[in-house]
Amino acid sequence: MEWSAIALFALGALYGLWNRQNSVLVLLGVGFVLLVILALERALHTTYVTTTDHKLIIKRGRFAKQQTIALADIRDVRILPLAFRLGNYVLIELKTGRVLSVQPENQDLFIKTISKKND
Repeated sequence: MEWSAIALFALGALYGLWNRQNSVLVLLGVGFVLLVILALERALHTTYVTTTDHKLIIKRGRFAKQQTIALADIRDVRILPLAFRLGNYVLIELKTGRVLSVQPENQDLFIKTISKKND
């Protein structure tokens, strides 16, 4: 799903930069270029790591701050559909009521690993 968003941002950048007579469209194109860079960074460098001390570390690229969650704080983990059923994501519900959405490559293995280490 994130790759389709990157493609749409790239098309927006191309359209904005193609029309060089209109300065508003050029600024919009530059904005879309920045969005493409940020989205690519996030898509290529997001990692999910479980540690031996029963924590989940979520790194969403080099520009974002990493999150550390104790596996004991996780109440529920489930797969939900994206908008228009274009894909799936994993929803992590914490005991505090906070929720996180992640998109690992292998969702079933991710849930199995979280559940196994949580027990």
